[in-house]
Amino acid sequence: MGIHWFSKKKNDDPQTLGLILPGGGARTAYQAGVLKVVEELLPSKSPSPFPVVTGTSAGSLNAGLVASRSVDFSDGMERLLGMWENLQMDMVVRTDSKAAAKTGARWIWSFASGGAGNSQPDSLLDNTPLRSLLENHVNLARMRQCIHSGHLRALGVTASSYARGASLTYYEGHEDINPWERTRRYGIPARLRVDHFMASIGIPVVFPAIKIGNEYHGDGSMRESAPLSPALHLGADKLLIISVRNPQTEYNPAEYTPRYPNLGFVAGYMFDTLFMDRLDSDIERLNRINFALSKTKQPSFKHNDTMLRPVEFLVISPSVDIRDIVAKHMKRFPRSMRVLLSGVGAMAKEGRPLTSYLLFDSAFARDLIELGYKDGYAQKDKLQELLGI
Repeated sequence: MGIHWFSKKKNDDPQTLGLILPGGGARTAYQAGVLKVVEELLPSKSPSPFPVVTGTSAGSLNAGLVASRSVDFSDGMERLLGMWENLQMDMVVRTDSKAAAKTGARWIWSFASGGAGNSQPDSLLDNTPLRSLLENHVNLARMRQCIHSGHLRALGVTASSYARGASLTYYEGHEDINPWERTRRYGIPARLRVDHFMASIGIPVVFPAIKIGNEYHGDGSMRESAPLSPALHLGADKLLIISVRNPQTEYNPAEYTPRYPNLGFVAGYMFDTLFMDRLDSDIERLNRINFALSKTKQPSFKHNDTMLRPVEFLVISPSVDIRDIVAKHMKRFPRSMRVLLSGVGAMAKEGRPLTSYLLFDSAFARDLIELGYKDGYAQKDKLQELLGI
């Protein structure tokens, strides 16, 4: 079971709960299932228990929707579940044969011509429909009303700057939040737009880069060396982190048969590294800080200009391997995408890591929501303690 838990004895100071929703493509439907359990633990029509919400890549879509419905968490969950349970691939990317053929021809010509002229395609897939999905489900005007009413302290969306080679968390929230600067990561106050979410979801090569200001941006997971940090900078002092990868390795030396990795396998491996490894490392770092502070008599410790303090947190991640779930739904890819993915070997077993990130489909999403609900319900006692109910 993918559970990490650290609880500290509470004092009289009110705590601010932060929700961290990392990226993972289509896998992030799992986050909706866990949050459904949170909703059931709260009284009906309760405001969101998460004054601070941060999201990266596809997790930013979930984060934006939850934050924009902070006044009524049940309403937010109804919309979040409805979005995933009715999702179709053509609501995220163009899947028509004409678009696929045009993109394929541009890639072939780009390789044949050595990238001469304007032949280079912007990306493997055209995610123009995703912009409409965001506009329909992430109500930024309502999000600002939630900030004004005090139901939301801040929403942070993380993208990567190609120009700076750095992680940028664009945030909108209370005026008392200060921008921050660390090694290759920055917190930047902004009036959030759909472009910030499109940039955060801009998986390199797969989706196009997005220009904000004078910089092109890509997927926020690329340079996000400390995924937990933005929520803490925005004022959270306890965290719910919903990961989308089973922490157990499937490697068994006795059963392993070495095969040369095809392109689909390598791409899936890269996605795992992109979306998951830094989160796991940051959780390990937080555990070490909590342990070290527990051995001192001081409630906090100042290092340079950073105040280190124990942070109560709960991590929930899938209890089974999502790659096994996607195997049941491979035929639900549109024909144009099946042809494209077959060409790189992604429709074989070795390609399941890649396809599990790209299958934006209602049937697959429902299975992930069911798994998230199951895993969240199994930890309802810890959730209740974290929520203070």
